[in-house]
Amino acid sequence: MENNLAPKSPTVSVVMSVYNGEKYLKEAIESVLNQTYADFEFIIINDGSTDNSLSIINYFSDSRIILINNEGNKGLIYSLNKGIEVSKGNFIARMDSDDICMLDRFHLQVKSFNDNPNAIIVGSDYYQLNGENQTYIKNINDSDYQKATLLFSTCFCHPTVMMKNIFKKENVFYNENYIHAEDYKLWTDLAFKDKFLNINKPLLKYRHHESQISNTKNDTQLRISKMIRADFLKKLNFSLSENQFLTLNIIGDNVFITTVELLLKIENCLLQLKKQNHKSSFFNQISFNSFLNKFWLDSCGNTNLGFKAYSIYSNSDLSKLISYSIKDRTKLLIKCLIRKFKN
Repeated sequence: MENNLAPKSPTVSVVMSVYNGEKYLKEAIESVLNQTYADFEFIIINDGSTDNSLSIINYFSDSRIILINNEGNKGLIYSLNKGIEVSKGNFIARMDSDDICMLDRFHLQVKSFNDNPNAIIVGSDYYQLNGENQTYIKNINDSDYQKATLLFSTCFCHPTVMMKNIFKKENVFYNENYIHAEDYKLWTDLAFKDKFLNINKPLLKYRHHESQISNTKNDTQLRISKMIRADFLKKLNFSLSENQFLTLNIIGDNVFITTVELLLKIENCLLQLKKQNHKSSFFNQISFNSFLNKFWLDSCGNTNLGFKAYSIYSNSDLSKLISYSIKDRTKLLIKCLIRKFKN
């Protein structure tokens, strides 16, 4: 009697593109293969590497590895979309060739999806590696807060995420028109599909170094980010004046504030966002208030205006959206005074 049962598809498809990544590649691959959760396929796209990357990949004989060799260097977006096209898993886990997964990453992210059927992305806290130094970066586990953050910047560290594999079904992929900010664009597309979640435990060690796109292509990334913000505002039906949109980009680009006039423009922009969300109710108002207050607090701390910035913060309606302790306000005052005398 013939056995006509098709092979079981894996639950997770791990997608990793490699271009000349020999320095950290072995450690990155091992951190995936050693996961406590084993039901995955590991799709590695060798994107025309000219170093020893291919030899390092071929060193591993694990049957879960699916190797794709591009004909020449096609770029990250092309490679990620190619990996997604051949994926069979219910979930797509992103991984970069210079990062390190914590051993229980996949187990905890799959569990989070199982516990939250409406989730479309599950990210995590992470450790940022700068040479020998390691910094714990914490994210917010609040879907509407995370989505609101997209008005200014990306809300996940890209290689921490696991995503529901709706790409082929919904015809949503990484967009070639948003090179160097393709993850930011994807999050704004997925924001209208379902919930965002974050696990408040570091599940990845993210390596920060000078050759990364955020350092080498910063001007392009800033230009593309402005396009993404404009597109996201349009989809939200949020209406900003031209000057308010310019100010929105100043906040998103983390520009250092040196005038009272600019700080007041930022206040006006944030209050306009509050007004627009009151009309549309796209974001939960409590989450949105928390988001607005956080960016107002950060803006007032990112100045050389000293006590004046603290005074403007304290007298603004934005500072009354949520309750801040005396300790938090004292921290802001100290930050304002330090930056006043350092700059």
